Amino acid sequence: MKVLVPLNDAAYMERLVEAGADELYLGFYDEKWFETFGEYADINRMSGFRRNANRYDFDQMISLAKRIKTLGRSAFVTMNANCYSEAQIAYMQENYFPAMKEAGLDGLIVSELPLAKAAFEAGIPTVASTMCAIYNEDIAAAYYNTGMRRFILPRDLSLDEIASICQAYDDVEYEVFFMRNGCVLSDCYCLGMHRRECGSTCGFLRSHAKQMVTRERSFEERQDIDGNDYWYNVHFHHDACGMCALYRMKEMGISSLKIVGRADRSDSVYEDIRLTKRNLAIAEACSSEREYLDRMEMPARAQKKCLWGFSCYYPEVRFPEKTNKQEK
Repeated sequence: MKVLVPLNDAAYMERLVEAGADELYLGFYDEKWFETFGEYADINRMSGFRRNANRYDFDQMISLAKRIKTLGRSAFVTMNANCYSEAQIAYMQENYFPAMKEAGLDGLIVSELPLAKAAFEAGIPTVASTMCAIYNEDIAAAYYNTGMRRFILPRDLSLDEIASICQAYDDVEYEVFFMRNGCVLSDCYCLGMHRRECGSTCGFLRSHAKQMVTRERSFEERQDIDGNDYWYNVHFHHDACGMCALYRMKEMGISSLKIVGRADRSDSVYEDIRLTKRNLAIAEACSSEREYLDRMEMPARAQKKCLWGFSCYYPEVRFPEKTNKQEK
C-alpha cells in the first residue's frame, strides 16, 4: 500500500518523501479564475480556505508537480469542487490542461463526469474523488465505464462496504481515508462550501448554539440527546484515524492510504506518515489481524483519540460488538 499526503509547503517536500510519502497531492489558487467566475466559484473543495490550503498559484503548482516527479513520487492535483459550469470546464481546457499534461500528472482528482471526460480528451489521467459518491458497485460502474481506474472511496463507508466495492474490479486502484480530519457529514452529499461567511453546514453544526426539540420530555431522553450532541459535535472525527484497520485493508488490496490535511501543519503530517509506515511494516510481518492489533504502534494521544471510538474512521475493528448491533 502507498501513502498519499498533502503538500502545502514546498520546503517540506523532501522531508515528506524521506518520511515515506509515496504520493503527494496539492491544490492551487488562481486570481484570474475568481476574476472570471466570481468570488464563490471554487476551483477545488478547499478554495474557501484560500492560500491557507492552496498556497501556490497555478504556475507554482506545476513546478512543484514536476519536482515531485523528479523525486520518483506520484503527483496529483485536486479539482474537486461541488460542480463546474461548461464555461469553467472550457476555461480549464484552455488555461490548465496543456501544462498539466506536460507536467505528467499521475492524476487529476475530479468531482464529476463532465470534467473527467474533458481531462481524458486532453490526455490527463483522472481520479474519482470522494465527491463522486462511490457508495456501491453500481455507482462505481458509472465511473469505471468512463475509463477511470482510481477511486477515492467515501470516508463514511464501513470496511465491509469497502470490501464489496473492491471486489467489483481488480484493475482499479482504491484509495481510502486513513488519517486526520474526519467530517460529521458526507462530502459528496453535503453540497455546502467550506466558507465561514456562507455558514458552512459542518461549521454551523459545530459552532452554533442549538435548541433540542422533542415530543418527549423525560429525564432519560434529555440526557441521551444532550450527550449525543456533545460527543458528536465536540469529539467526533476531530482527529480521525484508521490505524486499527490497516491489516484488513492490506488483505482487501487497498492501493493507497490517504492522509488528509492541506490546511494542517506539515510537521504533524510528517509524523503521521512515519507512524503509518511503521505499522505497514508490522502488518506485512503479521499472519493475522489479531497479531497485527497486538503488535501495532498506537497513534499519539491514543487514550483520548481511541477510548470511545469517536475518532475512528473504521470503528468496527476496535468496537466489533457495538457496530454489529448498530448494523442489525
